[in-house]
Amino acid sequence: MNSGVAYITIEQFCTFHQCETVVIKEFLDHGIFEVQTPTEVILIPETQVPRIERALRLHNELGVNAAGIDIILRLLDRIEYARRGEVEDWDDYE
Repeated sequence: MNSGVAYITIEQFCTFHQCETVVIKEFLDHGIFEVQTPTEVILIPETQVPRIERALRLHNELGVNAAGIDIILRLLDRIEYARRGEVEDWDDYE
């Protein structure tokens, strides 16, 4: 685990956002966010929380499934990287 980074459990996130853990675990299965799993408890780094919240909004408000959310967030990431000038060629981004 990175020192200086705060973590929350999936259960804590779901309790706060009043959602089912199965939805967030589905996001995790599709690679929508990254976690730390030093034990059987899945820990979400605080830096990933806004990404999961965005994914949850896409799911709840627009009915987008996990695969669609993954595509949308990857495209938004590409746009943001391009805006910052970090990607000169789209093939450089994975």
